[in-house]
Amino acid sequence: MDSAQTDLAERVGVAEGAEPAAAVEAAAEAPRRVTQRMAAMREECSGIGKQDITMTPKEGKSFTIKGHTIEAVLADLRPMLARHGLGLTPNLAERTYTGNRCDILVDFEFEGLELGDLKVIRWAGAGTDNGDKAFAKAGTNALKEMLKKTFLVTDRDDAKEETEGVEHKTDDGIRREDLEIAKAEKQAALQKWAGAFKSALENAQSVKDIERLQRDNSEQLSSPDLPPVTRQFFFDLIQARKKARAEIDAEQGGGK
Repeated sequence: MDSAQTDLAERVGVAEGAEPAAAVEAAAEAPRRVTQRMAAMREECSGIGKQDITMTPKEGKSFTIKGHTIEAVLADLRPMLARHGLGLTPNLAERTYTGNRCDILVDFEFEGLELGDLKVIRWAGAGTDNGDKAFAKAGTNALKEMLKKTFLVTDRDDAKEETEGVEHKTDDGIRREDLEIAKAEKQAALQKWAGAFKSALENAQSVKDIERLQRDNSEQLSSPDLPPVTRQFFFDLIQARKKARAEIDAEQGGGK
C-alpha cells in the first residue's frame, strides 16, 4: 500500500506539501463560467468614476453636475470584458413608439469565450426626441443602465446625458402640436400674401391691372382662413383703387 502511494507521488511529480498550492493553481487555470467572470468584473467596477456634465435648461443658467455618461462607462468596461473573456451582444426583442417616445426591450447576451456558455439579461430602455433619434437614445439608455445595474456601478446623483431634456408627448399631443405649427405657418404665409397684394393694388397703373390682380388672387380672397375683416378690407381697397384709377384715366383722356 505504501509502495503504491509512493509510486503515484513520483508519477505526478508533486513535491511533498505542495498539494494545496497545486490545487489552487489548477482551479485558477480551469475555464470559468460566464457568471464567474461577471462576478469577477463586479469586484473591479467600484472604480468607475463620474464625469462633469453640463446641464443647460431651457430657461436659466447652465450648471455642472457629476454623472455617468455612456462613454465613461464603456471606456472602463470594454477592457474588463476583454480581460475576463466575455463577449457582449445586444439583440432587439421589442420596439414600440408612442408619440415622440420610443420604448424597447433588448436581450443582452454575455458569452464566455472559452466555454461558449451564455447568460442573457433582458433590459428595457426609453428615449424621447422631437426628431428621429428616439430609438438611438432608447438603445443608449438600455445599454448604460443594464451595465450599471448588472455590475453594481453606483448611480447616486446620476443625470441624463442630454443637455436639454425632451418632454414626452402622446400621439394626441403630437397631433395638436403639429396642427398648431401648421396653423401658425399658414397665418404667416397669409400675412405675407396680404402685404404683397396690398402693395400690388396700390401700385396698379390701370383698372385692368386691378381687375387682373383680383382675378389672380381670387383663391386667397375666398379662402376660409382669411379673416372676414381682412376680406372686407381688400374688397373696399379694390373698389377704391378702381374708382381712383378711373378718375385719373378720365383726366388723362380715357382709360388704358
